[in-house]
Amino acid sequence: MREKLLLVTLLGAAVAQAAVSGISVKPTGVPAFKGIKGEPIATVTFAASAEAEAERVRLDIRGTNPSDVACLSLGTSSCARIANDAATFTVPVKAGQNTFPLYAELSPTASVEGSLCVAGKRIRIGSVVTKPAQQISDRRLKDGRLRASKNFRIPGITRTPKGTLVACFDIRYKHSGDLPADITVGVSTSTDGGDTWSPIRTAMDYAGMPGGQGIGDAAILADPSNGRLWLMALHTPGSGHPIWKSATGTADPARCGQIYVAYSDDEGQTWSSPRNITAEIKRLDDPDTTAWGLLFQGPGAGIALKDGTLVFPAQIWGGNGKAPHHGALIYSKDHGKTWTSSKANPFGGSESTVVQLADGSLLLNTREGGGPATRVTARTDDLGETWQKVKTTPLRQPRNLCQAAMTRIGGTLIFSNPNSDKRDTMTLRKSTDGGATWSKGTVYDPRPCAGYSSLVPLGDDAVGVIYEGQSDYTYFLRVPLKDIE
Repeated sequence: MREKLLLVTLLGAAVAQAAVSGISVKPTGVPAFKGIKGEPIATVTFAASAEAEAERVRLDIRGTNPSDVACLSLGTSSCARIANDAATFTVPVKAGQNTFPLYAELSPTASVEGSLCVAGKRIRIGSVVTKPAQQISDRRLKDGRLRASKNFRIPGITRTPKGTLVACFDIRYKHSGDLPADITVGVSTSTDGGDTWSPIRTAMDYAGMPGGQGIGDAAILADPSNGRLWLMALHTPGSGHPIWKSATGTADPARCGQIYVAYSDDEGQTWSSPRNITAEIKRLDDPDTTAWGLLFQGPGAGIALKDGTLVFPAQIWGGNGKAPHHGALIYSKDHGKTWTSSKANPFGGSESTVVQLADGSLLLNTREGGGPATRVTARTDDLGETWQKVKTTPLRQPRNLCQAAMTRIGGTLIFSNPNSDKRDTMTLRKSTDGGATWSKGTVYDPRPCAGYSSLVPLGDDAVGVIYEGQSDYTYFLRVPLKDIE
């Protein structure tokens, strides 16, 4: 009798086993980030011949470096390690089709130059620059505690002559909303190509500035002649919102948004006291600026020209924020001692990004002016004294509009923005004919997000992109030019 019962038990176990076949892997398009394991990098689908409480599923997985991956999870299964270029998971399955999300937990030593390969599908590796509720190293409360923020927005990035990556962004302390608010400009640096980032430092603070509360929407550049870093940011006027309330014909802090610059001579470790340049760049005595309510930077990144001129892309708003809006340039011919501005780009614009082409001319791409669905591009040979509209492949933008970024590596221009009707589908596109035509592009993050990004050349064959991801994270990726369609 006991032998018969044992035989039945064994037969039941055999029936419960499911033969797993036809495994397929579809990447979600979300990179794997060090320090984050809550977003699936792929979905795994397979067929099973029968239901089973536990069945072993083997996936071919490898990294550029085997130590890049700490462990992986399939659905709710326990963490598995890669062994012999494969990971084996024990998961419950049902008869027929089974679909599970695949999660990756990366090692601290994982490199942004590498990638994961799952069943032949490449998944990019990235790093996190800011995290929710991240402490700010030089902002202390009265009780001695370090101040913290849950919100970081408006990224910019540059690379020093020594190779240090320096990222800037708004530290938004009380909420994620725009100026006017409790906002300062923070920086974080990386000396290993973006694999790891320093604790956040406050580079520009509105404390002690005349006017209202908050300074932000910064842009950053590095002067290759002396290694000096420059930050430019917008301070709220006493009258309220820096755009909607700025008046024409004045640089008064009570009536107009204020523009400040600060510099660093030690790779972004410490910063000078901010200096107000509003009167310099608003050029109140010049008749071509009488309709300007506010002129301010990018945001994002500026550039240094071949002749040493420092240039920030800029935007002009009319009195009390009224249209039309225009793109413009803010520049210095004496390495930051003095600053001035160009004439308005007559083809529209607000937030803007700029590159210098091989022939020395400047290409300015702006958020408004091309209609509700596309951006507009203009070119200047004389630092914005005159402008020519450039016809290009349409560069799409969301219905609620958004910032974008552009940079140049050799003979290739790279462009980043949400390539969608909404703020999602973060995409890199490239042009090899000076911006006349653009590639279809490569999506580097498909998820909904705030949509702002900034680009930095990483040698001759790769670009770094810093962008606003989900959950108030700021991410960094290294993307080879050959990977951009």
